[in-house]
Amino acid sequence: MAQEESRFIHDRYIGPEHLLLGLLHADPDAVQTALGVWPDEVRDAIVGFVRSGLPDSSESFPFTSESLDALKAAQRTARELHSDHVGIKHLLFGVLSVHSDRLDRALVDAGVDRDSAQKRVMAALTQG
Repeated sequence: MAQEESRFIHDRYIGPEHLLLGLLHADPDAVQTALGVWPDEVRDAIVGFVRSGLPDSSESFPFTSESLDALKAAQRTARELHSDHVGIKHLLFGVLSVHSDRLDRALVDAGVDRDSAQKRVMAALTQG
């Protein structure tokens, strides 16, 4: 889903903002609970960066270093919590653990308090 979101926004890479958009597809309720805002607000803030033109039809896009860091943080969090898989909440925690200009601006524009969101995700992870 992150790749499809990247294509929709006319980007040629997968950044943490695209991962977050993918998570909105996978589990909008979990994202809403964690971020404390409606999923549409986050989507609108990220999609507000859409450039004009036709979507790229390439087979796949590369991950940015920030998105790779988010994936590594998700994996590390799952391992530290003794989980046998990396789930949506782990990925969300990973995305909230990294910084990129577009993601940071979108979270602020949507009214997300990143520290509070990270705490809510971690609480959900430790509660099962």
